Amino acid sequence: MSSSGSGAEASPDTRFDAHRWALGLIVASAVAIGVAYGSAFLPGGTPDWAPWLFMIGTSVIMVATMAVGAARGGSIGRLWIPFTLVLVVVMGGFGTVLALPPVNPVDPDLWLGLPPRAAVVLYVIGFLPFFLVPVAYAWTFDELTLGEGDLERVRDEALRARREMPK
Repeated sequence: MSSSGSGAEASPDTRFDAHRWALGLIVASAVAIGVAYGSAFLPGGTPDWAPWLFMIGTSVIMVATMAVGAARGGSIGRLWIPFTLVLVVVMGGFGTVLALPPVNPVDPDLWLGLPPRAAVVLYVIGFLPFFLVPVAYAWTFDELTLGEGDLERVRDEALRARREMPK
């Protein structure tokens, strides 16, 4: 932080903290998933909104967990772009699965050898993020990995902890 008083930098109280924000999303998503599960016990069966709430909660909790792991110094840097893309792909994929009509067992439609819902789960929800996330981390590797100063600090802490260990 600069002490020049220019106001260009945010104070620690107002600075956006991606780590804390992602943890909040994880909690909110877990609550949404719990509500969706709990709705199955309502009289009259599971309401129509429950699978959609479950889909939103599951999609958000997956991406928020990635953000918690990627946050450095309260920021995820440029990873917000691929994380947003992953969220859109996963939500879109799960939404498509929920919206697709059931397969006709007598004359099934197949997409790349699979029923449509299974194809979306495997190819869109499974494989697309599987390739996108490593590319995103490679794109931001220099920005988000430990620098030489960070490695020295970790080494110093490890040596200090080793000296303080009981023998």
